[in-house]
Amino acid sequence: MAVDFVTDENAVERVLDQALAASKADETEALVFSSESALTRYTHNYIHENMVEKNWQLSVRAVIGKRIGVAATNRLDAQGIADVVERATDIARLSPQDDDFPGLPDDNTPTDDIPETCDEATATLGPQARADAVAQITQVMCRNALYAAGYVSSRADTIAIANSKGVRRRFRGSDSAINIKAIGETSSGYAEGYARRFADLSPKDLAERAARKAVEGAAPRQLEPGKYTVILEPPAFREFLGYLSWMAFGAQPFEQGSSFMSGRLGEKVMGANVTIRDDFTQREHLGLPFDFEGAPRWPVTLVENGIAKDVVYDSYYAAKLHHVNTGHALPAPNPDGPMPLNVVVDPGVSTIDEMIAGVERGVLMTRTWYIRLVDQKQTIITGMTRDGLFLIEHGAVKHGLKNMRFNESIVDALGRCQLASELVRSESHVLPAARIDGFHFTSGTEF
Repeated sequence: MAVDFVTDENAVERVLDQALAASKADETEALVFSSESALTRYTHNYIHENMVEKNWQLSVRAVIGKRIGVAATNRLDAQGIADVVERATDIARLSPQDDDFPGLPDDNTPTDDIPETCDEATATLGPQARADAVAQITQVMCRNALYAAGYVSSRADTIAIANSKGVRRRFRGSDSAINIKAIGETSSGYAEGYARRFADLSPKDLAERAARKAVEGAAPRQLEPGKYTVILEPPAFREFLGYLSWMAFGAQPFEQGSSFMSGRLGEKVMGANVTIRDDFTQREHLGLPFDFEGAPRWPVTLVENGIAKDVVYDSYYAAKLHHVNTGHALPAPNPDGPMPLNVVVDPGVSTIDEMIAGVERGVLMTRTWYIRLVDQKQTIITGMTRDGLFLIEHGAVKHGLKNMRFNESIVDALGRCQLASELVRSESHVLPAARIDGFHFTSGTEF
């Protein structure tokens, strides 16, 4: 039986109640995900895919003593709910005991709801609106003898959780995105936009930005490998911060000693101009005020003025390491531990144009791809540039460059960086452009 969480506001509560009532475990958690996501993909200036996916899922975590089992289902009729609860309980009985497990959270602290997390126009956006956005993009491409590839997406999500200790939370939010790759004979350009409200995105402006990069980057030239001053636009900088969040800012790598933060709280680890936070209240973020086990989510300052301040916690690592639970649990079962999902890098004072004007000879980088981890403790990654690499000389962008491979320590780079004044959302990060001196390019490419 299909359950419509959009038109039936009580459906979520009924599913949660049935799951808890069916369980004979010592403790039980029921987590409901409901999503309606729409995606319009295009290439060569034509739409080639349009799809809408509606999905409802119930995940049950059963606890017997110190043994834990998790099972999930898309069958949300009475029998499906009973079956998934039974499976989770059976898994718990067969699982090894975890003596560090503190039990499910019981924190019912009220959370501050972030206003306007769900824009109904975005949640119900139809295919014509996405097609119209693609039309605006392709018109720009045709004027510039380019073709575009990418996507336009919109979605609405409901997340609800309840456990046998009385915790019960619910959230509904919307999101949208436009992704554009402008492609010419010898070059390409890139632009992206993310917003809770689709109306806040401008397909034409984004297309103009991507097209300009492709046109100005035509007939790219080779640059000798070496160390250069590099300006990372937000999509490129986001890749760096995303890897740093995963490898260093959670309590699990911190406790295991694989994080550069381990044993260094209170020490200077980056430049004094760098402050990194995890803050779900930031306007551009989705605003989920609790984590995936129902604990209240709190803003956390990770690095403040270059000094290591804290990492994020869930109930498990909060109990194990005697720390306050910051509300950063991911859905169980979770092998990676708690993780920041709403990273914000505080801005600097210079515009990106002012930063470019201050570069005698360097490189402007639009985005990166194919990044791989080289050394977690030293935060060294390797990767390549993509869709817009340019030479800067005497404070001006001169011409396109062929793509380059780089090796760089993220933390070391943040010790010699300058940050731009404008914050931009890129996926789940809100951050500025960044200038990094002595950025290490190891080799070139032929494209």
